[in-house]
Amino acid sequence: MSLGKYQIPLGSLPQKAKETLSNDVINSDFLDFRNAKEVSKGSIYQDGIYRNNSNQVLVKCSTVMKGVTPKMVDWWFAWHMSKSERYKLWHPRDHISAELKEDRSSFKSDKEKYIGVDSYVKEYIGKELNELCISFSEPSSFGFIDLNVNEETAICAHVRDLKRGLSVASINHHVVQKEEGFSLMHSTFWLGMNTKFINPLLDLVLKPIANLKLTRKFLISDQLAKNLMLHCYEEMHHLSGFLPSLYKDKNPY
Repeated sequence: MSLGKYQIPLGSLPQKAKETLSNDVINSDFLDFRNAKEVSKGSIYQDGIYRNNSNQVLVKCSTVMKGVTPKMVDWWFAWHMSKSERYKLWHPRDHISAELKEDRSSFKSDKEKYIGVDSYVKEYIGKELNELCISFSEPSSFGFIDLNVNEETAICAHVRDLKRGLSVASINHHVVQKEEGFSLMHSTFWLGMNTKFINPLLDLVLKPIANLKLTRKFLISDQLAKNLMLHCYEEMHHLSGFLPSLYKDKNPY
């Protein structure tokens, strides 16, 4: 199946996203990834970048996805990760490649196809090319123990930076179906919550240093957080532009 139909150019961001990107970083404590449900659903955390006293960072951004359902988003994560050409649909400028080392195409449900999977990707965040391993987790480990599968889904993962050999982030995309024919996605990133090295010996020696307040400030700059927010706004807004059509074509019945 040719994907040319869905290779559309990046569009401009909604005004609200542009305004959020122009805001200053907020100095505030915040809940960790195990409380993702409260961070997503609650009104305490509006879109923005939060930095706590330990220089850990929370990035939250929301996307209105017209014509998209939570079921479509689950399907997208089950479908796109195995081939770079699919991954590049999501962000044609920043996404470079994607690879899976485990074939789950024979699994029945979409969630079974991606939960527990390691996705190896190369992508730009700002001007830096990142090589990442994204490990998808059960939503219950992020605090979603009672998801209404007919109205919402939660995509949860932990991220390792393969070039630096570090665990760097936890991610949640919580998608809620609205009656007006669209979904609202709340995307949340936790940076520096428990930085550790993949190599056990390096972790023993360097983990205490990596988790120092001053080190976190250097590793997780305000600009990095803004670049991440911009990337997320762009890819999710772009995804909503072609996903309904792609899903319909791939699931005609």
